[in-house]
Amino acid sequence: MKESILSLTGLQWKEIRSGEALEAEFELRQAGFVEMNMTARSESDWRIADNEASVLRMTLNGEYNQDCVLFYGDRPLTYTRLLGALKPGAYRLRFEFSEQLSSPQVRRAFIDSVELLRIGVDSELYEIYRHAPVLYGRNLYSPHDSRYTDTPLLLFYWEEPREDGRMIEYQIMFSHEDEGTPTPLLMSKWGRTTDIEWVYRVFVDADGSVRHAEFQGPHHKTTAHRGNTLMGGHPVLQVATANGMVHDEVTSAYRFLFPPIHRWRPEREPRERVMDAFPFTYQVTAWEMLRQFPMEQPHVLNSFQLTDLRHYLYVQTAKQTIDPKVKTSIDIQVKLKGVSGWFSGSFGDLKHGNFRCAYDGPYSQFSTTVKLPPGTGYADIEEICAVWLPGGEEQVVVPEFKAMFLDADYLPQPAVRSDSPVTVTKAQPRQTLWRGEGR
Repeated sequence: MKESILSLTGLQWKEIRSGEALEAEFELRQAGFVEMNMTARSESDWRIADNEASVLRMTLNGEYNQDCVLFYGDRPLTYTRLLGALKPGAYRLRFEFSEQLSSPQVRRAFIDSVELLRIGVDSELYEIYRHAPVLYGRNLYSPHDSRYTDTPLLLFYWEEPREDGRMIEYQIMFSHEDEGTPTPLLMSKWGRTTDIEWVYRVFVDADGSVRHAEFQGPHHKTTAHRGNTLMGGHPVLQVATANGMVHDEVTSAYRFLFPPIHRWRPEREPRERVMDAFPFTYQVTAWEMLRQFPMEQPHVLNSFQLTDLRHYLYVQTAKQTIDPKVKTSIDIQVKLKGVSGWFSGSFGDLKHGNFRCAYDGPYSQFSTTVKLPPGTGYADIEEICAVWLPGGEEQVVVPEFKAMFLDADYLPQPAVRSDSPVTVTKAQPRQTLWRGEGR
């Protein structure tokens, strides 16, 4: 349950530039977490270097609160942020254009509306919001990397009951990862070019007291959090690597506080369903690829090199095995009408250095893509199959299947689905997931 405490509308795209600001006053009668929904746009373009984004600096009663990167450019988007845990009282929220943080060629931002909501102790979300981490922006390549690359887009969570309480895990979605899995392999191995990382995990007792907290540190090392907090008790993290790992020692001078806006259920859906729930994430990562990564020209069929993200079939599926700890992989392959051979999501189980193109991660629910000729649509597909791959268990159940393309604007098109389980084995490695005439 969320209580509305301010609705500032009709601003008619108030211009915010250097020396000008927008202020909003509100009264908080009861303590709680305050969530902000700000509809804004910028004279920027995430696809163009030095013109990527404007950044708004937010202060609360004259004190620095956080920054907001307007990564969606001149298109309106509602940016959701958390102001922290606030005590009852009168507040003045101020938005200023930050010349220091904004891209060099960007001079203005525009705000159309601001809504504030309170999450109180009586809300079922209270404990979830309580442990959401403050995230300090990355400063590896420049003082403000997150302004133009690998910017955090949103925060989501999942929880697991324990005998003596529960575990809550928070995951950040970044627009990309500059290091880590090679970019061309991200599409086959993870089904996306965003970077999704668990950053903070807290174990709480039945009475809500924190028993232990940890974060995913450099080199994917699970590390105990030392308990430092800000903004009313939120744990502090610093983006520490170019592949989304964090630390609890602050090294940069700008920060974000995202609310946990989506509950992920790993037993029933891959993490990419969060992208489906917030389609702008597909666009922002695609724009970043257009700016940062040389696209394959001309488009080469069955080459693992990255091409325009509209030339892939995006697949969400699952693999069920006897022992999930055994790394077991399957391939997704597509047969097009009138075209001989199959297009493979893993490029024929390609190995590239220390990386395997096929997904072999820790979750049973996963995503991948299949690179296809430009302009391919559902009507061109004859068959989609799951294919057993060697190296793991000899039998894999594939319980479900979802696939979609991106449209001209990099937004997901309506998907095709199947809930009919198939089993692929070493003896019978190929099974049909979907046929073209079944759409």
